[in-house]
Amino acid sequence: MKRPFVSVAAGGLIASLLLGAGIGAIRTASAVAPATVLNAEEDQRVEGSWYISVQVTEPSPATFDALYGFANGGVFTRIDGRNNAPALGTWQRTEDGTIVFSNILFNFVNGVRTGYITGKFAARVVDGTLTGTFTAEGHGIPGFLPRSGTFTGTRIVAEAP
Repeated sequence: MKRPFVSVAAGGLIASLLLGAGIGAIRTASAVAPATVLNAEEDQRVEGSWYISVQVTEPSPATFDALYGFANGGVFTRIDGRNNAPALGTWQRTEDGTIVFSNILFNFVNGVRTGYITGKFAARVVDGTLTGTFTAEGHGIPGFLPRSGTFTGTRIVAEAP
């Protein structure tokens, strides 16, 4: 008995659909699993914007605010809360989970660049709080003493009005 052409095509179509559905289900299941892992690690992510409180311990105690931004791909930005001076740098996560980052901040006096400051940082995100240490060195800035200290930060969360 000869099979009608339509049934062979329909059979092939049904087989293709079933195979596609099976592959789609596998892809969906594999896509869901990493999302669950990411949600569990959400508090440990550094990407995003942070409101920072800086505590200088050397050369003399001082406290000031700053804003830190961590972008995917390793871009780090910092805005000094004392004078709104921006800094630009790079960040990465080490094998032990520490976040290390460096930046350069230009120094200006009366609108004239007088040198720059380099910063080196190490931090961790623990329970949604960014905590770490830093050192800063001035280059070409008369009277700038090397600085070191600690910082803590809270994530700036996007909210609708």
